[in-house]
Amino acid sequence: MHLNKEARKEETKMKRTLALMGIWTLFLMLPAFTAGPAARADQDNPVASLIRVLEVGKPVSTKGLTIIPVYTRKVFDPSEYPTLEDALKMKWIEVSEVEGGRVPQVKISNLSKHVLFLMGGEILTGARQDRLLAQDVLLGPGTRNLMVSVFCVEQGRWVYTSQNFYSKSNLGTYKLRAKAAEQAPAAQSEIWSEVRAQNEKLNVASGTSAYQDAYDNKENQAAISGIERKMNEELRLAEDTVGVVIGVGTRIVSLDVFANAALFKKQWPKILRSSALSALQGDPQGHIGQKQAADFLKGLAGKEYRRKAALDLGYELEASDSAVMVKALVHQEAVIHLTGFPQEESKVKIGDSPEQRMPVIR
Repeated sequence: MHLNKEARKEETKMKRTLALMGIWTLFLMLPAFTAGPAARADQDNPVASLIRVLEVGKPVSTKGLTIIPVYTRKVFDPSEYPTLEDALKMKWIEVSEVEGGRVPQVKISNLSKHVLFLMGGEILTGARQDRLLAQDVLLGPGTRNLMVSVFCVEQGRWVYTSQNFYSKSNLGTYKLRAKAAEQAPAAQSEIWSEVRAQNEKLNVASGTSAYQDAYDNKENQAAISGIERKMNEELRLAEDTVGVVIGVGTRIVSLDVFANAALFKKQWPKILRSSALSALQGDPQGHIGQKQAADFLKGLAGKEYRRKAALDLGYELEASDSAVMVKALVHQEAVIHLTGFPQEESKVKIGDSPEQRMPVIR
């Protein structure tokens, strides 16, 4: 029997997938999700639908950092979403201080006819002080003066260094992103404390207690570049890579999965750089394994999600318990970005032995 072009493409992809050492495929029969206070059994959970088609690849480890690629067998949304850097370069976006200045908010306008994707944890540099985006935003064409929640990551400055915010293409570490995603009352003080502690560990002198200074430090730049080279050489990310599971030492620390490979490819350098910075803060031993990553993903699929409005386009699904916090930005019933952060080490630890695996919470 002769295969058409699409079928041959699928067959080739499957052969490549099966050839990956010990790959774990995530086929699940999964429950519906909770929308607001009541369960909606008549509608699939978009997170579960996404996880059904995901696969995890071979881990690559260096300097205590492990990265496990995540592949997809189906793309639910192939749209080309311009990112923060794309929009700034094309002058499609304006990010500025709120009139009078407010630490926990900035004002964002989409000056283009495109839908823009801004990732939670991205660093906005300049204006009166550097900020970190608290959550994902899908910015509709022509949206003006959207008030967006942020956290300060430069405690010692409150003077303008630029009229509007710009980007140095950096992302908060997994610890900063997790604290920001919680959006708890104490999050700002905890983020300031984390930035100070990080700079002390890395011997970074910062007159304004700026998170960005850790990236600007020459020794850190050299160390991060070494990790980036190692990972990019050995991972050899395939064309169907849509995300990564990140481990530091024996713990999974974060998950990022995107709607399609193009969007992941744009955000991957930031994710890698921030993960490398995290690994530099100590001497983590050991590494996470492939099955642990698969079990982690499976556990997210079975959780009870609550639905709430997004800042602009789409809606958010979120679930949080003693094991993990997970969020998804959904647009037209496709997950644009899925993030997961296991809770503190005292609560959850992941390792290579069965006794240290994260439990699957159904």
